[in-house]
Amino acid sequence: MGLAAASYLLGSLPTASLPARLVSTLGSRGTEALVRLLELLKGVLAVSLVGAGADPVAQAMAATAVVAGDQWPFRGQGRRGTGLATAAGALTVVTPLAVPAWGFLWALGYVASGYRAAGTVAATLLLPLLLGVVAGWPFGLIVLPACLMVAERRRDSLRRILLGTEPKDHWRSGS
Repeated sequence: MGLAAASYLLGSLPTASLPARLVSTLGSRGTEALVRLLELLKGVLAVSLVGAGADPVAQAMAATAVVAGDQWPFRGQGRRGTGLATAAGALTVVTPLAVPAWGFLWALGYVASGYRAAGTVAATLLLPLLLGVVAGWPFGLIVLPACLMVAERRRDSLRRILLGTEPKDHWRSGS
């Protein structure tokens, strides 16, 4: 339970505000890349504290807690994260197959729909199933809670897609 609390607190660290002083040096794209890297490292560190090959339940708790901390920080201040980069870091420690499998599923969803958000949700919801088949069901179950939280953050984008107000952003847009 202590590791889950530590993972949540780690996830709550405001990575978006840490490199704010570097914006003038790195530019906005460089700063955004640094923020994503810091979010990824939060996930890696949280699950690494549990240890590779540790109890799958402990790994699942750490991954879920760090993503929850990123999305819903304990102080409730600042920009809430999407949890995607943090989940990528955490799930990479659980199994190195997680991110390449997610990328493959995302590409399928994106090409099929023309929407980045639809690709993200499809990949995130299908990842536990794919990992369960490829790496074993304990891995699929470990990643499930974090994946559900990441998919939930795309709810507004999916609503806009269903309403027809979300613009497509690739060749299928008809432009």
